[in-house]
Parts: sequence; structure tokens; C-alpha cells
Amino acid sequence: MNERKINPGEICLILATRGRPESLAKVFAALKEFTAQPEKVSLWLYVDEDDALTRNAIAEGKLSDAGVQLHWYISAQKAGLGEMQQTLWQSSGRTAEIFMVLGDDVRLHTRGWDNILRQTIERFPDGIFLGSPHDPTTADTCTYPVFGWRWLETLGQLFCGHFPYWYDDRWVHQIGDMASRYVWLPIDIVPIGGKGRTRRMRDLPFWARFFQLTLSERKQTARQLIDAMNIDTATRAQVLANLEKRAAELEKEHDKFSDLYAVFQEERFTLHTPEERRAFNPRYFEKEALAVARLLEFAQQAIAEKKFEEALKFVDATLMSNIRVRQAQDMKVECLRQLGRQSEAEKLAQQTVATWPEMNFARKTFRFLGMVASDGKAMILGFLKKTG
Repeated sequence: MNERKINPGEICLILATRGRPESLAKVFAALKEFTAQPEKVSLWLYVDEDDALTRNAIAEGKLSDAGVQLHWYISAQKAGLGEMQQTLWQSSGRTAEIFMVLGDDVRLHTRGWDNILRQTIERFPDGIFLGSPHDPTTADTCTYPVFGWRWLETLGQLFCGHFPYWYDDRWVHQIGDMASRYVWLPIDIVPIGGKGRTRRMRDLPFWARFFQLTLSERKQTARQLIDAMNIDTATRAQVLANLEKRAAELEKEHDKFSDLYAVFQEERFTLHTPEERRAFNPRYFEKEALAVARLLEFAQQAIAEKKFEEALKFVDATLMSNIRVRQAQDMKVECLRQLGRQSEAEKLAQQTVATWPEMNFARKTFRFLGMVASDGKAMILGFLKKTG
């Protein structure tokens, strides 16, 4: 079907697991019971190398039979779930026609689910679609996305890689919706032991706002997929019109943001105590720093275009993170001045200098001494050459 020799009808399941061997065994049992053509299904699993529970279960043969082809990938823990899933997709050889993301705390509960996926992709011969099984705990989100092969080949990734937890599913959901290639699937995903708590969850108000303010990235990605579709001119025009319509509707939802509700969600769903969330985690810090940098890039661009109100939204969002950046403060001062909010700007400017002393006199002195030293050295070397 393409240069990578996609195998028609083959399905690759992608699952990152940690510390849940008993739950994982139930995932395996469901696959054995409900898969119609197991010979065409492979399951790739990412296991952290320090996950003794899962690795011992593997060694003891407790996780040896899922009724489908099993592939274990054991490596270092990564900063985000999406990175592990991306690694599995790349390691799989990327020759399946359909890729589906699963969790270790849910199980498939629809007989012949794999045939439903095969029937679905027949509706999209160009291989670009996003399918969503029914998850009763989050019925409005594509929690366990199903990707057509060309969707992934076009973008080169399953997820954007921005997030340490959550939001990857909502990210692709909105892309599929804007690209008119999102489909609901009559496949049930059942939680094992009820809805679990979320690893890595902290600072949810920041990540919720970051997600909202990066809508332009999702819009651009949807357009990229549309460009890769095998559709006629009239259909393309309709799809592009839907893209603009849905993007405008999603933009309006930004006004509904509530940091208090995000705090409520964090306390309800996080796996970690307040002390654990306050502890420094280098992998999490890396994710947050990259997100802050992305917001400041957006702010910088908006300032260059003299869109100061818009720039303020991006700068203010960085203040919801744990990271304080001097350049963010400077950008905010500039925006406030340009918007005529002089008293706020001057107050913030004074606070910025107090936090990050500029030491202008010392810097000027050192620059002068450095210049004198450099010129003096040049004069001495020139004199020595002449006298030599």
C-alpha cells in the first residue's frame, strides 16, 4: 500500500504499563476472549526497567499469553506517557494498517473488536482517520485513540509530546474533529477496578491553560492531514470550511477556563500526595520548561505583530507554572506599557529588577576594563613584534 509495505488488516496495540501485573493479566484475558483474528494482532508493551513487579511477573511466566503476538520493550522511565507510546510505535516497524493505544487498567469488552476496526478503515482508503472506542469514564474524549496508518506516517508521531499526563487524547481528538476524520467506534472499553488515579499529575491549572492556548498547533496539524487526504476539490473545500468552523468554536471555549475547577480535578485524580507533587522531579521539570518556552515563543510572536492583549494571555499562563523567567516579566512590562497600563508596568518593572538585579554599574565597569585590557594587550603584542 506504500513504500513501508503496510500489511492490510494488521492491528498493532500499544500499551505502556507500570506496577500492575494483575490488572495486565486481565487485559490479556480479554484479548484472548474477544479478538476474532488474533494472528493479525500484535501487542507492544513498554515496561520501565525499574518496574520490579511487572518484570518479575514476566520472568515467572504470569504474562506470557495474550492470545496475540507479544512484544516487550524494557527501558528507562520517560518523562511522559506519550514518549513511551511513541517508542513502541517506532519499534513495531510501523507496518500495521491500524494502531490502537490501550491502558493497563482497562480491557476490551466487545467481541470481534478487531474486525470492527478493519471495517472502519475500509471507509478511509487513504489511511487517515482517528477512531474512538466508548470509554464510560470519559465518554466525550478519545481516551484510547485508534489511528489509521497514514495519519501517523503523515505526522510522524502518535502524540505531540508536550504533556507529562492527560491531554494527549484530547489533543488528537480535536485534530480529528477539525480534519473531519473523527469516528466513534461501537467498541466498549471497560475499566478494571473503577477509574484509577493519574501518575505524574501535578500543576493541572497550568497544563489545562497550556492546552487551550496551543489550539493553533492543532489547527495546523489538522490542515497537514487534510493536505494528505485523497479527496476531490469540492470535498476538500467542505473539510477546510469545517476546520475553520470547529476551530472558532473551540476558541470560544477558552472563556470557560477555571483554575479552581482544574485544582479540584487535580486533587480528585492525582496519584500523588501534596508532598510528592512539590518534590523536584527532573523529568517533569523538563516538560514544564519546554511548555513555558513554547508559550513565550507565542507571546514573542504576538508582540512582534503588536497584538499585546493576546501576548499577555501567553505570558500570564507561564505564571501558573512553577518556573519564573526574566524574559516573561520583561514581555509583560512591555505589553502593559503598550496597553496604557503604566502604573502596573512600572510596579512590575521594579519587582523584576529586585528579583533579577541587573548590576548595571558593575557591568559597565567590567566592560570598560575588558576593553582596556584587550586594547592594551594588542598594543603590547604590536610593540614586541616591532622591536623583535
